[in-house]
Amino acid sequence: MFKKMSGLIKRFRFFYLFIIAVGVFAALSGCGIAQVSKKDQLKSNLYYGLGAGFYRNGNFVKSMQEFIRAKALNPNSAKNYNAIGMVYMETDRENKAILNFKKAIKINPRFSDSYYNLAIIYIKKKNYKQAKIYLKKALKNPFYNRPFESYTELGKIYIAEKKFKKAKKILTISKLMDKRYFLTYYYLGNYYLAKGKLDESMNNFRKVLSLNAFFVPARYKEGVVYFKQKKYDKAKKIFISVYNENKLGKYGIKSFDYLKKIILYPNK
Repeated sequence: MFKKMSGLIKRFRFFYLFIIAVGVFAALSGCGIAQVSKKDQLKSNLYYGLGAGFYRNGNFVKSMQEFIRAKALNPNSAKNYNAIGMVYMETDRENKAILNFKKAIKINPRFSDSYYNLAIIYIKKKNYKQAKIYLKKALKNPFYNRPFESYTELGKIYIAEKKFKKAKKILTISKLMDKRYFLTYYYLGNYYLAKGKLDESMNNFRKVLSLNAFFVPARYKEGVVYFKQKKYDKAKKIFISVYNENKLGKYGIKSFDYLKKIILYPNK
């Protein structure tokens, strides 16, 4: 009886080790180590770098061409699919972007950039529930190198949901992580504006513009704060400036609406 039990245990151990070996091989294959040569990996990285350069310059056609070349050489690289997804996202092809971000995550379940990018798409769709899920998944990675971006987007969602305590807490964490990330200050400014704390709101919008002088939403919000403070002359100057630079844009149209309102108020 003991001999039979011993034989069963040995067979079970062999089967267990075989399963582990298969799993390890599959994992290595999934991340490209078993299938892609070092030469192809280097070439893929080269094309990826070229694509990133075109992407930063706004040449999305060229960047897509280079990212596709990178993927062809290394189809098991999460960053290649993420890059392709970013081009699709920038060119308003969100369904294709989502497919590529999800492919990147399938290859590397800890790839925070793709979780973040998925969240941005769902924020745009105002599907805040799904966006929060992806942002929290991005933040689970202890090696995520830009967690302040995900915290800031969470803060933005909480403001939209009027969960102001959570918003302030999350945005404060983001600010502590990176004191030069201008979007954190922008949403803190929005938080204080929603709470009616105009001085604190203005301080944050000015901080945004000290870090990024060309960020139009913060300039527009400066005008809004001045308007609420009944400093109509100062508000008028800002709205005129924003309107002249963005006549057909969102903030240009909103500025024009405020300019029409200012006509109804006496100058101060």
